[in-house]
Amino acid sequence: MLADAFYDIWPYQIFKSVFFRSGIAFLTTYWVIVALMPPVIRYFRRVGITSDFSEPQQGVKPYTGSKPIMGGGILIFAILVSIVCWMELNQFIVALLAIMLAFGAIGTVDDIQKIRHRRRIEQGLAEQKSYTTKADGISGTTRLILEFGVATAVVVGLYLYVEIDGHLVVPFIPLDWWYPYLPRYLFVPFMVVIIVAGANAVNLTDGMDSLAIVPVLTCTLFVAAVAYAGSNPEFFERLRLPALPEELKELVVLSAAVLSAGLAFLRFNAPPAMITLGDLGALSLGSVISTMFIFAKAELFLPLVGGVFVLTTLSTIIQRLFFKVMMQLKGREAAERKRFFYRAPYHHHLQALWTFPEEQRGVASVWVDLLRRIGITPPGVQDQLTRAGDVDSRVVWRMHMMSIWLFVLALVVYFKVR
Repeated sequence: MLADAFYDIWPYQIFKSVFFRSGIAFLTTYWVIVALMPPVIRYFRRVGITSDFSEPQQGVKPYTGSKPIMGGGILIFAILVSIVCWMELNQFIVALLAIMLAFGAIGTVDDIQKIRHRRRIEQGLAEQKSYTTKADGISGTTRLILEFGVATAVVVGLYLYVEIDGHLVVPFIPLDWWYPYLPRYLFVPFMVVIIVAGANAVNLTDGMDSLAIVPVLTCTLFVAAVAYAGSNPEFFERLRLPALPEELKELVVLSAAVLSAGLAFLRFNAPPAMITLGDLGALSLGSVISTMFIFAKAELFLPLVGGVFVLTTLSTIIQRLFFKVMMQLKGREAAERKRFFYRAPYHHHLQALWTFPEEQRGVASVWVDLLRRIGITPPGVQDQLTRAGDVDSRVVWRMHMMSIWLFVLALVVYFKVR
């Protein structure tokens, strides 16, 4: 570790400081991404690293082709550089690295399969599905099997080499009232489900420019605050927080690197995005953040501070289940005409609400009808927009504001309302 080398040469305590190393990790991550991302974007455009059905544009002229994917690979590389340089490796950090790299590998396989599938379709070797504008990756079942296998292996390894406390901090309930304990045979599958669910929730949310990044940032800030306070005896005694191992202070440095990676990526992912995370970036970031919440004993707060991820996931599940039920009860034609949301995930439903329809909608939404009955009406014609870019910006910023106030609410609940 570079910080240790500096300390050996110049034995100043600043090189051991969590805040100093967090700041330097933030700067290191940021400038690595800013330096590497532009040439990577140009190369990915040239060779067609995308899942959209559009040929990369050649020549000297404004680029109008599809957005490249797999931009998350640069974020993971930059975070790794900061970890090697500025973090003290312990069992928790090694486990987080294993989770991040393993889920990143699964995402890489999925992204590569999408690129290959798109090329096969463009060469006439496969047929494009009528209901999608993107190529398919590996099957959902295969990906879940791989994710559950990786998460289980890491969690079991943690129990062999790391002392994991199975107590749960329940939102709104003081520790003196209820501090439930899950035995190993329940806590292991509980951890696995959280890691896999968190990874896939971030992946689902990465469907619009910058939509996934801001909730990633708020979740990272929250877990950094919890880890720092919980690993400091003065703070956890005064605030009556669960005591965490002192080694978990390193989560603050890792959080600084993840936070910097997200902010640097916004330079290239803010609407209109030049590149997206891809499954590589979304699965790796989602899995590592979920695991950080588990280590910080704040796993039950993840659905609160990461409410945007929960909304995205639940809306997708509800939409699919409702469609299947309608298919069974009334047939495909009725199921096509009546959906629970106009589209899923929920941010695509908001897109439909805010877009001015040139003709009458052919789909009815059960959710919109339910909201009307309690007095909440959808946007009127005078508030709708015609340009897709304007609609996306409005939807994204509303979701970002939701992420911020959920972050503040989670801080208040964790530190004061218990």
